[in-house]
Amino acid sequence: MTIENENVATLKEAYARWSGQKGADSECWMEIMSDDISLDSLANGSPEMPFSASRSSKGEILDYLEGLTRDWDMVSFDMKEFIAQDDRVVAIGRVAWRHKTTGKVADTPKVDIWRFRDGKAVDFVEFYDTARAFAAATPGGE
Repeated sequence: MTIENENVATLKEAYARWSGQKGADSECWMEIMSDDISLDSLANGSPEMPFSASRSSKGEILDYLEGLTRDWDMVSFDMKEFIAQDDRVVAIGRVAWRHKTTGKVADTPKVDIWRFRDGKAVDFVEFYDTARAFAAATPGGE
């Protein structure tokens, strides 16, 4: 099995566990991360999503995941396509989360870019529709 195939298999399993548990258990992510992993999120710590600030360790990413699941309930999380080259994997799909305070749902395309070293994830960047996420996190409106 090539390194690309191994990295894709690792991510497919983690995404399946995350989705199957509706985000209730972050261990699927902790198992695949190096201690010095970095995370960047498109929302970048905005007031609507303060947990989304950049992170630079496994422990800080656990804080990110705890903030996410404290504020949001997973409705769906479906990563369908995986593109791998060398140490990088791009995962493409669609997710929906319901904000626990407003009750509004952010349904958005999602792209995650991962980098691996020695079988562990060392870099993670996520892209999604921040306008939809911010609107769902903001009281009032529709």
